[in-house]
Amino acid sequence: MKEIIKKISLLVLICFSFFYTDKVINYINQNSELMKQIINASEEYKVKEVNGYIEDDTIIPGIRGKEINVRRSFNNMKKYNTFIEEYLVYNNIMPTIRLEDNKDKYIIKGNNNKKEVSILLIVDSNNINKLEGINNITLFMHHNILTIDNLNKLKNNEIYTYGNNGTYSKSILINDNTLINNISNNRSKYCLLREKNIENLNECKNLDMYTILSIKGSNYNSIKDNLSNGKIIVLDNINNLNNIINYINSKGYRIVSLDRLLRE
Repeated sequence: MKEIIKKISLLVLICFSFFYTDKVINYINQNSELMKQIINASEEYKVKEVNGYIEDDTIIPGIRGKEINVRRSFNNMKKYNTFIEEYLVYNNIMPTIRLEDNKDKYIIKGNNNKKEVSILLIVDSNNINKLEGINNITLFMHHNILTIDNLNKLKNNEIYTYGNNGTYSKSILINDNTLINNISNNRSKYCLLREKNIENLNECKNLDMYTILSIKGSNYNSIKDNLSNGKIIVLDNINNLNNIINYINSKGYRIVSLDRLLRE
């Protein structure tokens, strides 16, 4: 019995020792000049999150915020004992209104705070052999040409299915998503509609996909008149593609993949 009591007492002493040591270290750290600098910088470097914007059955994605992880930042800098901005560690602050929770809504554009746009090209049998050298363009491929060979040719681009001429069924989505996920460099998670269709929206949602809605057609003149932050530009052909790209770049916009444009 005495031996058991001794062991328990020793264990309690060890635990108390660890607890006390940790408290002392925390106290020293909290009162160090470096820790005070990091704490003081926390508000300056904090970026507030932006919630997604919902209107009726449409949504525009928000943007995550960030805040300094004080303890990890301190541990990064303490061996230098000086404040180094590049060694700051951040925690992400996700929006409370997110795309992830609103797959029953149509996505109509990217966030207004980013000077980025995406070009989506609908790929069919007429233009599939004209896409060599095209980069940073997101491709939505018709189901009837979504084959292993064609995917291998185009997999340097971000690729999604356009279903049966913009109409989606469960069987088409499962077939096309399996091919895309196995061959391309991205996961197939977006559908593209040119008009609202609740059945198609639900088919995509049920397979954990997001639905892009772009009702208006895009040509060179309409793009010039309506270019704005977060714009999703849908092209049915590659006519004037180089002119469109040059114009967008000349206005200071960055052309990015659809997934990057919508990333929160």
